[in-house]
Amino acid sequence: MKPRNTLIVLAIFAVLLGYVWFVEYPKTPAQLSTPTPPAPVVFNLNALDIKTVEVRDLQKPLTVTVTRAGNDWQVEQPAAKPGDSAAIDTAVSQLASLQATRVLTDVTDLAPFGLVTPTLEARMVMSNTMQYAITVGNKTPDQSGYYVAYTGDKKVFIVDSATIDSLSAWLTAPPYQPTPTPTFTPTTPLTPTAAATGTITTTATPAAAPPGIVPTLLPATVTPTP
Repeated sequence: MKPRNTLIVLAIFAVLLGYVWFVEYPKTPAQLSTPTPPAPVVFNLNALDIKTVEVRDLQKPLTVTVTRAGNDWQVEQPAAKPGDSAAIDTAVSQLASLQATRVLTDVTDLAPFGLVTPTLEARMVMSNTMQYAITVGNKTPDQSGYYVAYTGDKKVFIVDSATIDSLSAWLTAPPYQPTPTPTFTPTTPLTPTAAATGTITTTATPAAAPPGIVPTLLPATVTPTP
């Protein structure tokens, strides 16, 4: 290596060494670690405070409404029936703590995201009557998420498709309580009884004449006298 090149390499090394010594070395391990930024939050609500959830298809006349009834859920629309509380609790918890993978704040036109004519609205009514709602637009190009926005707002979130798909499925299959499967009880087979041994003697009873019919008496045989 030429002396000039050697001096250049040594100078670069000296600069790097000085940076590490004077800048990085005084930092604590906590300062050296780069924290992962938290995911953008769409909702951060207490799921137990949600009293009603309404999912509406904004392009078809389909609406599903569920209302909390103590520790259970009741489906109010499209028909009043007990709800599948376990499935509804899961979907409501996911919606109450919905997070985004990305948020777009400089949006001026919602049309490219399908939010001018959205397909779905999910609305939550809290115990204090406050309401929170999002509208759902198109899927992302890689089909892994949806574009959503607060109803009437232009901030666009990209959220994972799982939560939205589970709510959308309510429109075609409302979360009614499953019908119990009937239990089959096998019948006990009958055990044949052995026939009794021995001879049974029966006495035939002459058949009686039909009612209203007088039996014909035959005359006695007469022996001629020689």
